[in-house]
Amino acid sequence: MKININEILYAVSNGLDAVEVELRGHVTTGHSKRLAVLSIITAKAIGLSQKDLIDIAAFSILHDNALTEVNQEEKQYRQYNGGKGYSETDFNVRRCIIGENNAKLIPFRTNCRDVIMLHHENADGSGPFGRSAGNTPIKAQIIHLADVIDHKFNLNDISKDNYKAIIEFVKSNTDTLFSREVSQAFVKGFKHKHLNHISFGAIDTTIRKATKTFNDEYTITEVMNLATLFAKIIDYKSFYSCVHSLGVAQKAIHMADYYKYPIEKGVRFYLAGALHDVGKLMIKNEILQKPGKLTDAEYEQMRNHAYYTREILSKLKGFDDIVLWASNHHEKLNGTGYPRGLRAEELSSEERLMTCCDIYQALTEPRPYKEGFPHSKAMEIMRDMVIKGEIDMDIVNDMNYEMTINRKVDRSSPTSILYSSEDVIVRKDETNHVL
Repeated sequence: MKININEILYAVSNGLDAVEVELRGHVTTGHSKRLAVLSIITAKAIGLSQKDLIDIAAFSILHDNALTEVNQEEKQYRQYNGGKGYSETDFNVRRCIIGENNAKLIPFRTNCRDVIMLHHENADGSGPFGRSAGNTPIKAQIIHLADVIDHKFNLNDISKDNYKAIIEFVKSNTDTLFSREVSQAFVKGFKHKHLNHISFGAIDTTIRKATKTFNDEYTITEVMNLATLFAKIIDYKSFYSCVHSLGVAQKAIHMADYYKYPIEKGVRFYLAGALHDVGKLMIKNEILQKPGKLTDAEYEQMRNHAYYTREILSKLKGFDDIVLWASNHHEKLNGTGYPRGLRAEELSSEERLMTCCDIYQALTEPRPYKEGFPHSKAMEIMRDMVIKGEIDMDIVNDMNYEMTINRKVDRSSPTSILYSSEDVIVRKDETNHVL
């Protein structure tokens, strides 16, 4: 299957940045892309290959991929530690360890070992793992420098004074924060004009020009591993939805197998299911994790996640089908859905299927205040939605058959091998409107 992995990463980067802004409060929109460009500039000056440049851009986007997961982990830690959370060092260690493990799901072109694990290390060994520059991969050192600069300086300030301050800062921290090799490469490669290139309005164009576009061939497993990583990042945003996207992805590919769609189409369904709630990265945790009923204003903000999903995924090239399947999962056949209020004639069978997979998954998942509905109750609710003209009757009947009569999976199928009937968690308000 041919895809451009970096294009997908660039598309979801705004969601990742939104999480870091909310949870850590010291970055701005475009943070990951700025890291990618600064890292590419430095890597070029060092003389790394084109494949290295593409991978270092991907590493930059994913440098804090574990932030949502570690945030939930810390909340559990607080419960058993008298309300006291991780220290800053412990938090960084955990997100580096988990982030490194998650990165193994990405089919990088070059050696990727310990790049995310060690991207917070200082050259003098004073970082969280105590590793000096000589024991830290060069890509990790480069991303560390870019990360420190973007945290310390406003890179939307394109003045010469700001440029000089950046250069002086890097020089003055050589052999302490940054190795001499990386410092000198940055000073050599980073010019005043680059501040214009990485400003908010220009960053998207710059990052695409900085690396060549590759639609590489990946195996089904590699693409699904990538999708699984995205699902993990999204689901850990809230402890009420710890593996919801993964569950939708699994049911989507299972139903694609039931309808005998080609394998590649089934994989695209899995990717759409994994990404269908990517817009929730833009929703504040105070809403996502509110245990009680949402107010009308909060409910409207929650509904915006479907709009954000479309905004994020619309930047993907060559994925028009995935964008539609993922972003229209709250549309209803009678026009009462959101965010666009589409009607039956405007919704394909694939979009209708994704909606039903999302609803079924949500209904059968446990909540903090109750167990998930059994299959029979979920079907009763979905048939009521059919009567109201909201969802597709034929798909509901097919899901009823497939989830009961034929629930045991044929392990010889390359797609259905990933199906799991395991219950997971989702967020739903108290008006019986699945979110």
